Amino acid sequence: MGIMKEIRCPSCHRDWKAAVGHGRMHGKLDRAVEAFPEELQRKIRMDAGLGDEPLFLFNYRLAVCPECKDIVAVPFLRFLETGWEYVSPCPKCGGKAEVLEEDIPGVCPNCQKAGLEAEETGHWD
Repeated sequence: MGIMKEIRCPSCHRDWKAAVGHGRMHGKLDRAVEAFPEELQRKIRMDAGLGDEPLFLFNYRLAVCPECKDIVAVPFLRFLETGWEYVSPCPKCGGKAEVLEEDIPGVCPNCQKAGLEAEETGHWD
C-alpha cells in the first residue's frame, strides 16, 4: 500500500505533496513498467528480457529535482538479480531526479535550510 506525504519547510513556507510506495497493481512487471516514460519503458523491457519473469522491486520514491527545486515522487525499479536500477525523471520539468534514501531531504531544495517537516496524510492503492 502507498502512503501520502506532505512535506513543509518552516523557513520558506513551501510545501509538497507526494504519493510514495506502491499499489497492488505494481506486483507484475508489465504494470510497474507502465509508470515510466515510454523511452525508459523500452530500455527496461529490453533489459528484462534476461529471464521469464525477473525478480524486481518497484515503488514510488521521494526525490529532489535540482532543476526545478521540487520534491517529487518518481517511479523507481530495481532488478534484484542484476542490481540494475531505473529512476524516472522529474514529472514536473523532466530533469534528473535524485532519489532520497531517507524519508525527507536533509535541507529544503528551495531555500537550502534544514528542518523540513513531514506528515503522513493518508494511504493509496
